[in-house]
Amino acid sequence: MKTTTATSATVLFLSIALLCGVLVSAVDAARQLPAEGRAVVETHEAAAAAAYTTLRERAWSKTTAMAWTQQLPSGPSPRGPGH
Repeated sequence: MKTTTATSATVLFLSIALLCGVLVSAVDAARQLPAEGRAVVETHEAAAAAAYTTLRERAWSKTTAMAWTQQLPSGPSPRGPGH
């Protein structure tokens, strides 16, 4: 019985996907942080998240909205090379 190229490719793809899934699930950090170290990292991340505004907050700020709606300078374009 002959195996087709499509069947061989499918089996190869599934084998690679299974192998990648097993390898990814087996990966862990080389060194684990102790409990007090984890608390420091989590506190720092929470403080950083509170200090910086989100993109949505910055996009709807008054100065940003004014800059978006500002008129361009009127008048003809300067002469010279170009289109």
